[in-house]
Amino acid sequence: MTKFTPFWWEGQPQFENTDVPPSTADIVIVGAGYTGLSAALTLSKSGKNVIVLDSEMIGFGASTRNGGMLGSGHKVSTDQAKKKYGEDIAAELHKEANASLAFTTNLITVNNIDCEFQACGRLRTSWLPKDQVSMSDNLRKLKAIEDFNSKMIGPGMMPKSIKTDLYFGGQFYQDHGSVHPRKFHYGLLKLALEAGAKVFGSRPVIKVTQLSKLKQDGFDVLTPNLKIHCKQVLMATNGYTRSNLSKYLSRRVLPVPSFVITTVDIGKDKVQSLLPGGHCMVETRKRYCYYRPTPCGTRIMLGTRAAMHSISAEEALPTLRKMLLEIFPSLEGVEISHCWTGFTGFSFSQLPNLSINKGVYSALGYCGNGVAMAPYLGHMAALKMLNPDHKVTVFESTPLQTRPYYFGKPWFLPIASAYFRAFDLLDYYRRKRSIKKN
Repeated sequence: MTKFTPFWWEGQPQFENTDVPPSTADIVIVGAGYTGLSAALTLSKSGKNVIVLDSEMIGFGASTRNGGMLGSGHKVSTDQAKKKYGEDIAAELHKEANASLAFTTNLITVNNIDCEFQACGRLRTSWLPKDQVSMSDNLRKLKAIEDFNSKMIGPGMMPKSIKTDLYFGGQFYQDHGSVHPRKFHYGLLKLALEAGAKVFGSRPVIKVTQLSKLKQDGFDVLTPNLKIHCKQVLMATNGYTRSNLSKYLSRRVLPVPSFVITTVDIGKDKVQSLLPGGHCMVETRKRYCYYRPTPCGTRIMLGTRAAMHSISAEEALPTLRKMLLEIFPSLEGVEISHCWTGFTGFSFSQLPNLSINKGVYSALGYCGNGVAMAPYLGHMAALKMLNPDHKVTVFESTPLQTRPYYFGKPWFLPIASAYFRAFDLLDYYRRKRSIKKN
């Protein structure tokens, strides 16, 4: 029977803090995911008195619901970035994407975080022949900016990585890896606690009030039964940003659901026969399908946007099962052990962002690339809070935009979902034509 909770939660400890939070702090961080905990770690090590508040149990959100793929990058191509921001910022965006991977990998290895880290690499597979061409072109431009440990894989080399006839080649990222998301989150939590941060779950923040400088500097952070006075506030809520807490941020971050399944234990031999490279895999198709072996090596995990609007995991399960069988027909009849969902935070620019609005800092908008980027940008947000006059990251230079008639409830996502389904159907037609030509 399928469980509709994350596979990553199985057998893992749950941190609870039943203490009453102090009424004062130097800094309050809203959100106890990768971003908030990384910021808390850096700030606490710098001598700041830090309180982290989360509306749910610690580790409830995307930090323990994701696929555990540790990679660099963002969703904006080099050409798009140059056109929108100029050549210099486009180059910085690429360099910092790589820096985020190096930072998080180093965070894991230096601190010996027990999160089943594997330097397995990631293969981005071409759904259409033209995808192979565009990826190759973009890779050439990226390598002109900075040495980049990535290479193109032709169709004839694909069987070394995956046993399927579905793709036309791909791009391999040698430095990418994988983690157990829940174990990584727990390890980061322990580091923050050891550094002196105080972390509390089930403490929803309902209001942040900036105080008049004439009376008292700083902020009052209000929960249902507590008020905390602090000097600075960081919003680290990403896809779980609520409009009643921050109308400004909720108008600029889209909560887009992602859906994930894992198979039952099918044995290491079976998994290796299907994924001999042991890589993380991600497709170029619009629906954005990704998959990998679980750390134990006996299951396959697959995630996708079964819908861009919120539906239940139970409703999404048939779609995910169908996509799994499309890639691996030999898994017909294999049961699904877990199916779950969580929210990723998308910015309209499709780039992460570090910004300040009315004195409140925010770091969010990872667009599905948060495993490496969120700890990095949390760290950079902490550096910014310690040195407000210094520019610390290029992601301060990418405006956090909104759209007309968007007020925090993404009414247009069902339309977008239908739009991408139509693109998928068109791509299926293009695939058939390409296969016939060859």
